[in-house]
Amino acid sequence: MSELITAELVDLDLSATTKDAAARSLAERMVAARRVTDLDGFLADVAAREAQMPTGLDGGIGIPHCRSEHVSAPTLAFGRSAAGIDFGAADGPADLVFLIAAPAGADDDHLTILSGLARRLMDPEFTAALRAGTDPRAVAALVRGEEPAEARAEESAQEQAEAQPTGAAESAPFRIVAVTSCPTGIAHTYMAAESLAAAGRAEGVEVTVETQGSAGFKKLDPAVVAAADAVIWAHDVEVREKARFQGKPLVDVGVKAGINRPAELIAEARRKRSAGRSQPWPRPTDPPDPVTGTEPARITRTSASGSVRI
Repeated sequence: MSELITAELVDLDLSATTKDAAARSLAERMVAARRVTDLDGFLADVAAREAQMPTGLDGGIGIPHCRSEHVSAPTLAFGRSAAGIDFGAADGPADLVFLIAAPAGADDDHLTILSGLARRLMDPEFTAALRAGTDPRAVAALVRGEEPAEARAEESAQEQAEAQPTGAAESAPFRIVAVTSCPTGIAHTYMAAESLAAAGRAEGVEVTVETQGSAGFKKLDPAVVAAADAVIWAHDVEVREKARFQGKPLVDVGVKAGINRPAELIAEARRKRSAGRSQPWPRPTDPPDPVTGTEPARITRTSASGSVRI
C-alpha cells in the first residue's frame, strides 16, 4: 500500500488565509502526487462535508476531510500556518491543518489507518512535535507513526504503567459505555472516542467506546453494557441499535462535545446517575445539530451499543 503522506504532501509554511484556500493548496499537492484525479470535483466534496459541520477543533487544529470518487488512494496532506486559519473552532484559528482524503469505496484497512491519525491528534505531544518540525520528510514520518525503536519501547512501558489500576479504581470503578459517530465516519468519530477514553483514564472511570465509523462497528459486549452505570452518545448521525442502552442514564450530545468537553460529559453522566434522573426516550426527530455539533446534553434512560475497548 502506498504511503498515506510523503514529504511532498507537507507544507510547513502554508500561506492560505481561508479554509477554502487552505484546502485548495493542500489538494493541489494531492493532484501533483496523483492521489486526486479531479481537483475541483474533490474540493466540491470537501466543501459539502464542511457545510455539514465545521471541521475546526479546539487546540488549533483543522481537519477538512471527505470521501470522494475523485480520490484514487487514501491520502493525508498537512499544512502549518503561522497566522492561523478559521475552521470554525470555538477557541480560534487553526495552525495545524490536515486534509484527509479517502476514496468513495475505501476498504476497512485504509479507514482504520485514517482513524489512527484522528486519535493521535488528541495527543498534545504529537501536536507539539508537528509545530516544532522543520523538515517535511521528518514530519511525514512522524505522521506515519515512524519513530525510533527506543521511543516506541519507552512509550509502551509508559502506557503499561498508566494502565495499572489504582486501588480505588479496582474497588469501585464507575463504568460508562459510549457511542461516537459523524457523517463521514473518518475523523470526528475516532477523535471523540479517544478524547472520552483519555478523560476516563485521567479520572479513574472505565470508558468503553463503540465507534460507528466508515469502517463499520463492532457491537459492545452485552455484558459490558449491562454493567455500565451510564451512557454517552457523542454523535451527529443516528445511533444504530439504540435499544441496547435502554434503562441507563444517557448523555446525548453532538460529536464535537465528545472531543472538546469529555470531562464535562463524564461528570454529567455521574451526576445524573447519582440523581437518578431520567427523561423520555429521545425521539428520532431530535438529532444533534449537524452544523454546530454542540447540542446541550440531554439526559434520559436508554441502552448500550457495540464495542471497541479503548
